[in-house]
Amino acid sequence: MGNGISISFRRKSLYFHTVIHWKKRGDILKKKFICSICFGCLWLAISVYFAVGWARGISDVLPVAYVWWTIIGIALLPGFLMSAMFFSNLLHWRVKEYPDTEEDTTIIMCAHNEEQRIAQAIQAIFNQQYKGHIRLLIVDNASTDHTKEKIICLQPSAPKNCSIEYVYCDKTGKANALNAGLALVCTPHFMTVDADTSLEKQAVQKIMNHLVFCSSACVAGNLFVQNTKTSLMTKMQIYDYLLSIAAIKRFQGSYRSTLVAQGAFSAYQTEAVRKVGGWQNVLGEDIVLTYQLLHQGLPSTYEPCAVGYTHVPETVHDFYNQRKRWAIGMLEGLSAIPPWKQGTGFSFHFACVNLAIVYLDLAFVFGFIPGVILALFGYYYLAGILTLLMAAVCILIHFSMYLYQKKLKISFENSISGLICFFLFFQAIQSTAALHGYLGRLLHKKGEWR
Repeated sequence: MGNGISISFRRKSLYFHTVIHWKKRGDILKKKFICSICFGCLWLAISVYFAVGWARGISDVLPVAYVWWTIIGIALLPGFLMSAMFFSNLLHWRVKEYPDTEEDTTIIMCAHNEEQRIAQAIQAIFNQQYKGHIRLLIVDNASTDHTKEKIICLQPSAPKNCSIEYVYCDKTGKANALNAGLALVCTPHFMTVDADTSLEKQAVQKIMNHLVFCSSACVAGNLFVQNTKTSLMTKMQIYDYLLSIAAIKRFQGSYRSTLVAQGAFSAYQTEAVRKVGGWQNVLGEDIVLTYQLLHQGLPSTYEPCAVGYTHVPETVHDFYNQRKRWAIGMLEGLSAIPPWKQGTGFSFHFACVNLAIVYLDLAFVFGFIPGVILALFGYYYLAGILTLLMAAVCILIHFSMYLYQKKLKISFENSISGLICFFLFFQAIQSTAALHGYLGRLLHKKGEWR
């Protein structure tokens, strides 16, 4: 009897200590967030001072409304957002470590005609240095190639701490495959890993440590490019994943409000995902799920030390289609859970930023690109001092992010040609694809499995 009372007391004591810890943590986060926004406002105030003179000088040549629409979209707003992110990421520079968990876990890996790459993804799971048991559920979503044979062939070679199960889902659509896997999950937490993504040996341990210790509803892993040397397009994407995507996830994750726990590699609380009904049958199923979890006031975080290497599009055409789908997925998330329905002030802010991205893409395509073309002919109407200042801020952010990723001591490829083309051409392709996606969403066009 006395022992039972003692255990109950310890549990209550641990609960209250956890509540107090996260309350203090929340107060610190608010202060850091306010400081970051203030830094962004300072940059904005300086930029507006220069912008007034810039706009006045070209208003006799171009319409005033277009001039200010462009200046805000290509300089003032992105400068504010990037400077706030830069300062926040400096405040969260320290790499956190969490105690190792030995909790059993499940990995859902969906596959649709993945015979060429799935063996490598499975072997990476077998090679995991994880202290608990891993149950790998591979959901074959109506594949018509030799995906099943590849999976069955690898089953006997599974190590002692890992089991592999084949599941067939004849209802096409990635969301259907994911939900079929979710129905079979028996562990408190699980992960999703794409069949074209190979995990670093400590990835499962790192992401599970974070998920369990921080009590997050979902945790996004840190993705790097796997097929780095295939084409110039893949070389450009090295720096998109390494610098841009990672910087945004660090910024959002620092405030427990990562907007996308990507399906390629993320971890989840099983009960939380089941409570919101799993994945919806949309193009951005992972985005909508994350928004739904945030809507419940649940934390969505990011673990930079949990690394996966994913296969990225190799041609401009495939990349264009991928980013078009991502743009549609973002709008699907905003449609399912508008910014004003977000669970916290932090997630409200980041959702509003996502909404503003539509405007930024429009300004880039119809403001920045015409400005560059005019500058090539000697007319520097839209390529002024603020454009150079924005470029400097962008380079500073990317350089600091590069140093942070190097600090993690994780191997990744570098490419001079890829870096140069990333700065010169990447955003133009991405913004154009995004605008195409926004238009497709407005016209309610449907997409494909991936």
